[in-house]
Amino acid sequence: MRRVFKYYQYFVFFMGELRVNGFSLRHTLDSGQFFRYVLHDGWYYIVTREKVFRACQDGDKLFFDGAGGRFVRHFFGLDEDYSRIVRELSKDPALRTAIRKYPGLRLIKQDPWECTVGFLCSQFSNIKKIRKNMECIAEKFGRPVVFRGKRFFTFPSPGALKDVAKLKKCSVGFRAKYIAGVNKRVNDNWFAKLGKMSYSKAKENLIALPGIGEKVADCICLFSLGFTESFPVDVWMERAVKELYPEAKKMKLRQMGKFGGEKWGKMAGYAQQYLYHWRRLHGHARRS
Repeated sequence: MRRVFKYYQYFVFFMGELRVNGFSLRHTLDSGQFFRYVLHDGWYYIVTREKVFRACQDGDKLFFDGAGGRFVRHFFGLDEDYSRIVRELSKDPALRTAIRKYPGLRLIKQDPWECTVGFLCSQFSNIKKIRKNMECIAEKFGRPVVFRGKRFFTFPSPGALKDVAKLKKCSVGFRAKYIAGVNKRVNDNWFAKLGKMSYSKAKENLIALPGIGEKVADCICLFSLGFTESFPVDVWMERAVKELYPEAKKMKLRQMGKFGGEKWGKMAGYAQQYLYHWRRLHGHARRS
């Protein structure tokens, strides 16, 4: 990082800089909530809908280029009272261990449409494959953009993903018909209205769309609509919850989602993300 820091010091005139406390760019991006980024020479190049920007962290300094400070703060959730969240969640022994292992993990506030397509691709898949799916969709349906000498592709707007055969060429398989089906029924205004509803109502509207079940709906609610009481449960979360909380051993997935929301309230999404990231990377979860 020090070598990279010397490099970007020269360009600091063209960039923005934020002082950040309790934030890890690496843990946040690598935690499976967002898919369109690449690490190159110490910089994370990030593509979200029409915007391409890059960010690099050195201690408590976050450098960025291609986006304004207000956008960067919002995107990475830097205005949240993170110290309070960590303080409250650390009362739980299992979460305390995960928080110590991955300090500074935040919830990204991403574009709802892109988030929806990403988590439709996530069904019976893995992060590496989802990232390839999303890049392919952007290449086939988006438009090329050159940023800092590198070529990227914007993510297509709602309404553009109607060609099922073309979608299948992105190796999304059976998910192609769901992506195309949702594409017909939503637009950016629809998502904006969704964000003004209650969590339960927003989730209900999402589940009414083709191919979206409890887990995908909760991911969209948490990672793009600001419903931090959402507690998505997939196979990794099911294992973690059953290993760590005896009272949940016989619960079904839907019951586990309710369990997380009732246990941590508005901080359930943060609890979920710490448990998910920890369990996925470290095998068996355990209490400290």
